[in-house]
Amino acid sequence: MRTITSALKTVLHSKGNRWLALSAFAVLLAFYLMTLPAAYTGGRIGPAALQFLDVTMALFALVMASLTALLIPMMVYLMRNGRGASKSSAAGGVLVGVLTPVLCCSPLLPLALGALAALFPSVVTAFGWQLQGFIATHQNELLLAAVALLALALYQNSVRVVRGARCSV
Repeated sequence: MRTITSALKTVLHSKGNRWLALSAFAVLLAFYLMTLPAAYTGGRIGPAALQFLDVTMALFALVMASLTALLIPMMVYLMRNGRGASKSSAAGGVLVGVLTPVLCCSPLLPLALGALAALFPSVVTAFGWQLQGFIATHQNELLLAAVALLALALYQNSVRVVRGARCSV
């Protein structure tokens, strides 16, 4: 925890990075609040989805927006200083967090499986509705996995910020 705190002090010392984090948080919070209820809207994303928000989804949206908003200026800081940011965990967290509610109860997954069935007919019988049912049943666990990936990315990038520029010769 001390590593993350120290890295955030370094990164958010710049006024530009603070504004980047705050503006990213505002945009991402709105995005997650309208995306996470997609399981209840048939995959539709937008302001109409806000009526389907519950406390759990709002908390997931708040946590995921906060972690991603802290990651963005940290990654920018690392790239500006030529240290290379760890992007894979962050990308995984964002993808899992967004795709879980969208694939749960929308027509996207059946359409994709239908397209695959044209090439591989056994795919639909092997996975079909079971995959969509799994996502719907375990949505909260999948969102927890997204939060864990975002937290891991924050830690990995914090270690790189704290380590600083070192010559590896």
